[in-house]
Amino acid sequence: MESKTNRIIQAVSPEEIDQVFAIRTEVFVNEQKCLPSEEFDELDAVAKHYLLLEEEIPVATGRYRKTEKGIKVERIATLETSRGKGYASLVVNHILAEASLAYPDCGYFYLHAQVSVMPLYASLGFKAYGERFVEADIEHQAMCLDKR
Repeated sequence: MESKTNRIIQAVSPEEIDQVFAIRTEVFVNEQKCLPSEEFDELDAVAKHYLLLEEEIPVATGRYRKTEKGIKVERIATLETSRGKGYASLVVNHILAEASLAYPDCGYFYLHAQVSVMPLYASLGFKAYGERFVEADIEHQAMCLDKR
């Protein structure tokens, strides 16, 4: 849950979107060696982005977008110095709540989880489906949460 020292906001201003991109650059491009061309895409323009602020400093992010299949949760990232505090779970739960309000008739959520963080998503109710696959040179597993 949010506390007096952290809160989640929807990133809408250019400055907030820059903060989202800075976190994703640090985590996915610098740490995980993903190509910027794979990390940043045209879907950034249509997705809803969120920032978790710890004492007003952006430390975690995530986005979602509505697809024909349901709500796709994507780009969940926490800066290394802020990991282990449950922030990724907070961001995902916030996204699930916000998407449920925006699309009350759509209770199907899905994501492509890096295999190393599948337990995080499983703890939030997501179930693995299909075969594992490689995306941006990292092994992934499709997972879904059906609240319909």
